Amino acid sequence: MTGVKAERPWEEEGNSYIQDLKKRTSSSALRATETAASSSPPTVTGAATNPGTTRVKGTTSRQQGRWSKSGSVFATENCTVVVAQIGGTATLPCVVKKFNTAVVSWIRKNDLHLLTVGLSTYNSDDRFMVEHVRHLQNWGLLIKHVQPSDAGFYECQVSTHPSTSILLELRVTEATAEILGAPDLHLKAGSLLRLVCTFRQSTEPPAYVFWYHEQRMINYDEGVKVTMDRTSSVLLVPETDKSHNGNYTCSPSNVVPSSINVHVLNSTVEEKPAAMQHANTSSKSPSSQQMFLINCGTVLFVILTVHKTT
Repeated sequence: MTGVKAERPWEEEGNSYIQDLKKRTSSSALRATETAASSSPPTVTGAATNPGTTRVKGTTSRQQGRWSKSGSVFATENCTVVVAQIGGTATLPCVVKKFNTAVVSWIRKNDLHLLTVGLSTYNSDDRFMVEHVRHLQNWGLLIKHVQPSDAGFYECQVSTHPSTSILLELRVTEATAEILGAPDLHLKAGSLLRLVCTFRQSTEPPAYVFWYHEQRMINYDEGVKVTMDRTSSVLLVPETDKSHNGNYTCSPSNVVPSSINVHVLNSTVEEKPAAMQHANTSSKSPSSQQMFLINCGTVLFVILTVHKTT
């Protein structure tokens, strides 16, 4: 990776900057982790600019030293929390207000691993890289294909004198799908089959959603319509028959799939189950309260008739 020489001063000084950074990282690791653990609980502020992450605003550390003065250097708050789903993309922001010729580095606190220095990556895992937005002075850490093991604290450090840092926490969730009405759905033959699949704990929209009928993908079958938005997908089959019986699965990318069993009833003699999708509301039987009133009226009529005849 190439870059502007002025942005890579550590190369002009050999590896002395890298070695010094690693020493400072080891000596400050315990103090940084204790600071984050003792800070107040974060509060949700909404989705981040990156659609693959959700940010939670943190609180500023009260510890003396380089952590307490970070506000004068960083526009990003200390102890910011970023939430990303397994398989998705996480962006940990680090906006520097006073940059000049300083160098920004990222360190993973779990194992004290130096990840990036400037625009260069010092990690064999190519999922990690710097997302630099020059005009915003954002030196965000981008993590692709997020794994559960990526959860934890990350330090964004600026090579001021003395060096200044902030901590960010990555929390990893597992997104799941849910088909409304599961596990069983009954409907009459000839009626519309409409299955709604929602995405739970999802921090980014799936790249695709595949629908399966008995383990066969049906997205492009004739008469089948599939729609999708950020939080759900809908399967439509306009006119059902016995061939539409069976198991249906909603399988979005990076989301645990969900299934439902569909039962198509083609005989009017068959008993209507409680999960019937299209119930015939025009032929409801009288309720118990209605039957009680009818019986009372009948008894009263009989009493009055007998009384008149006597």
